[in-house]
Amino acid sequence: MTTISIAEFQNFITEVPKALRKTILLRMSQVAFDKAKEGANRHFQTGALRQSLRNERAATALDPNRRRVYHDANRAPHAVFVNFGTKPHVIVPKNKKALRWVSGNGFVFATKVNHPGYKGDAYMVRAATEAIRSMRSIVNEAMKEVDRDA
Repeated sequence: MTTISIAEFQNFITEVPKALRKTILLRMSQVAFDKAKEGANRHFQTGALRQSLRNERAATALDPNRRRVYHDANRAPHAVFVNFGTKPHVIVPKNKKALRWVSGNGFVFATKVNHPGYKGDAYMVRAATEAIRSMRSIVNEAMKEVDRDA
């Protein structure tokens, strides 16, 4: 397996002809987005994780082609916990006297719940890794397209 640091990738992408940067970064972000969507689909109770995924241009003065793949925290504030997990913790109501959830044909009430924790599902990390793994083939394909158009 080939590993590449963010600094190495930044150095590499600055060496790529400007005409190709946008294409390469767009394709890599699409790979990451598609893989992240596959991961989010495994957590399908409400569909909020999948619906909150974004693949957007995030241009800066130094990098006008920059893109980011992320979860909209307003739509799925729990995404960080699904990805990175939680330690065991106590859940208590914020604004009410009791917690309530559906169980079977009725409701269960409690003043607190001992949550056992969750190890997490690092699908966003796997998606980014897959985008980096795909970089060589994406660059090669983009270079072939330039050669064909020339």
